[in-house]
Amino acid sequence: MRETATYGDLSTIATKPVLMLLVNHPDLIREVLVANHQKIGRGNQVFSVMEYLMGDGVALTDGSFHTRQRRLMQPQFHHRRIEDYAKVMIEHSILFRDGWKDETKVEMESEMTNLTLPIIAQVLFNVNFPDLVARIGQSFKATNDYLYLRMAQPSGFRRALHKLPLPTSRRFKRELKFLDDTVYGLIKEYRNSRDGSSDMMSLLLQATDEEAHGSDGNGGIMSDKQVRDEIITLFFAGHETTAGTLTWAWHLLSKHPEVQDRFHDELDRVLGARTVALEDLPNLAFTEQILTETLRLYPPLWTLGRMVFEPVELGGYHIPAGVTLMVSPLTTQRDPRWFAEPEAFKPERWTPEFRQDLHRFAYFPFSAGPNLCIGEGVAWMEMKIILATLGQHWRVHPDPNHQVKLEPHLTLRSKEGLPLNVERRK
Repeated sequence: MRETATYGDLSTIATKPVLMLLVNHPDLIREVLVANHQKIGRGNQVFSVMEYLMGDGVALTDGSFHTRQRRLMQPQFHHRRIEDYAKVMIEHSILFRDGWKDETKVEMESEMTNLTLPIIAQVLFNVNFPDLVARIGQSFKATNDYLYLRMAQPSGFRRALHKLPLPTSRRFKRELKFLDDTVYGLIKEYRNSRDGSSDMMSLLLQATDEEAHGSDGNGGIMSDKQVRDEIITLFFAGHETTAGTLTWAWHLLSKHPEVQDRFHDELDRVLGARTVALEDLPNLAFTEQILTETLRLYPPLWTLGRMVFEPVELGGYHIPAGVTLMVSPLTTQRDPRWFAEPEAFKPERWTPEFRQDLHRFAYFPFSAGPNLCIGEGVAWMEMKIILATLGQHWRVHPDPNHQVKLEPHLTLRSKEGLPLNVERRK
């Protein structure tokens, strides 16, 4: 944020190994993410690292392949599928809610991770075995930590280290093999016997691209490798980012008891004593405002990188091919030009009138344009269900001895966790 305040909306943040520019103004962000998406794409250092884990998943690809994958995946996010996913989310949230003890301290980041992990495992491939789910979670944590370690290194140096039998590289490859063996094993099982199942892996295996007409050599269906890459990508996106947003939401509620009171009032008015249902979510307007403001202040995907493949004009400057452009929701969404009192937690700011007047690209926690997160609707549903289910029964208070420090990891985290005190609502 210091760079934009000092040097404006297009500023240099690195010159080696490649020139890297930070793009901050919404008009320029639109140019990067939408208007010039055919000349500016995913090819920078961040994405090349993530390929170690996600391969050619939809979050890392561009062009016709990306369009085809979205076309194959989009039906899995239609309303009739979402109803099935909601049932899973509600069931796990209730079980988790009843496991907390009154007037105790919980490490909220770990708690939200432990809640969203079995949800995404069941939604994606109908795995509901606690030991296996926990093991999958451990592998994802280990691989994510490794990717973050490698991300800060120059590409040539990074590739060399990745090939060496260093302890970190060996552990990453061991954990990646476990994930691959697990996913490919499930794919094989589905191919043989699980036709007709409603979890996402089964649906992806059944998906057919009618527009391809078999021209891809696979009869318009995804290969096992493509399914594997999409499942790994969806697991990362649907687990870590959701858990992170919920963690920050509880943190903000704990620091603002008046907002928490209003949140509880809405839950009592809309739900009473009954469990939240899918049809209740449109009526939980303030709950949604809390999450919207949380995503403004603490966007999980705090920065998005793009590579310039063909020269473009941006903000009156000629940008040559090979330059990396960074856009940061964390920076733009705290800009006082677009948000009054930008550092303040004010869910009530998100009125229909405010949304209508706000520049479309001043708020983009799920990215934008052709690369808009395909699971955004499911993520909103899951976060509202979890926040409402736990909020009906629990109140959170800050730990006075803990100081929150931001850690811009692969997602935006709290450096030393986020302990909170939980109290059962009377």
